Amino acid sequence: MRAAQPTAATPRHPRLFSKQNLQLQAFSLPPAAPASGIASSCRLPINLRSFLAQQLGCESDASDDTILKYAAHADQFTLNKLARAIRRYSTALAHEAWVQCSVPVISFAEAHQRGCAVVLCLRCARVDFGDGALNDHQSNGCVPITLCRKETCQTHASTTKDPVADVPERVQRLVEEFRALRSAFGLCHFDLDCYLRGSHLILMWRPLG
Repeated sequence: MRAAQPTAATPRHPRLFSKQNLQLQAFSLPPAAPASGIASSCRLPINLRSFLAQQLGCESDASDDTILKYAAHADQFTLNKLARAIRRYSTALAHEAWVQCSVPVISFAEAHQRGCAVVLCLRCARVDFGDGALNDHQSNGCVPITLCRKETCQTHASTTKDPVADVPERVQRLVEEFRALRSAFGLCHFDLDCYLRGSHLILMWRPLG
């Protein structure tokens, strides 16, 4: 079974992000409405987290909580410096080409509950759901990443109380594993990243050459 295609730009015509879409507050997980089921915590995109850690002098692998606590206790001079750095970061990204897929969080949660595999292909710029999702992206230069494995879903679905709230952290962890594995083999990970915008999970990466 294949879900409806998410809105996505193709590698040949990547979407260019505007500065207003790249402000720090846009990446923070907003307080959710009671019906949404998404936890009101903050999860920064991987690329932004690394940038902020560098600017704040934290360890390169600092967690979201570490960075936010550091910023919360920083003096005004440091905060002003950080604000200028974020504006430069936003401006730089706004002039770079990025590919984006936007998928409702509920789609991930429902697939997880059904034990349905979820695969993102960086070449095809789409997210597919179903038993054949991975097989569909084994040729023609496809670069697939499994965001939900069928066997893992079936095991975890019976133990989690709120699969919707688990989605952002679970997907980000898989993205981090993908990046680490690609790097370990000397392969490009295309700065693959993810973050929550409203009720949608945004997956973004640099266009494949």
